[in-house]
Amino acid sequence: MRKKIFLFVFMAMGLYAHTVHAQYMLGTTGMLNIPTADRQEPGTVMLGGNYLPEQVMPDRFGYNTGNYFVSISFFSFLELAYRETLMKSSYMSTKRKYKEQDRSYSIRLCVLKEGKYRPGVAFGANDPIADLGANTFQSYYGVVTKGFEFGGGHRLSASLGYYLKGDKNSNTKWYGNKYDGVFGGISYTPAFCKELKVMAEYDSDAVNVGAAVRLWKHLSIHVFTREFNCISAGMRYECTLIH
Repeated sequence: MRKKIFLFVFMAMGLYAHTVHAQYMLGTTGMLNIPTADRQEPGTVMLGGNYLPEQVMPDRFGYNTGNYFVSISFFSFLELAYRETLMKSSYMSTKRKYKEQDRSYSIRLCVLKEGKYRPGVAFGANDPIADLGANTFQSYYGVVTKGFEFGGGHRLSASLGYYLKGDKNSNTKWYGNKYDGVFGGISYTPAFCKELKVMAEYDSDAVNVGAAVRLWKHLSIHVFTREFNCISAGMRYECTLIH
């Protein structure tokens, strides 16, 4: 049943006819759940949120949840993001409810712009700042990205990178880390629908397959499945404040 729902949504998205760049799960530039070395226009702001089933979350989350985020590209080579992930707590309650939030940050630095023959290169960090909580998404990475156009406007882009997982911090609780090792993915944008992007990736833990589409210039929606055993979806509003 879940597979049928995913295929239905995917086909419906394809009926809608600006290039879509986003790491949709974390609200930064990338694919579904991996970063890329793609660059945003200076002054680009992204606001959005996601429904996140427990299968896509670190071990700290044994339940379905969601997040919301804001990302700002102050320059084409520098992007900062802030997100809140909803958490269940039994504080002052007999039942666990969504009473707390996990705060996390991301920074992405594009050190080499993609050229005709050379790939783009970026380095970044997720959740690098420790406080009294936990660095649930902590990881450090490097990634290269190269795009190709063929057949009159079709575009294929490939990314390959490596995660260095975070480590214990004496001031935080440690829940392990979901991101560690090699990751990579490919995306395809058809010539007849530049607003649509179809993606497949390995995020160092599992395979994700999905699609994103931009509607009404600034709003985009996305949906993806993790190992075809759950469905995640969300939306994002994007605009450029500086031209």
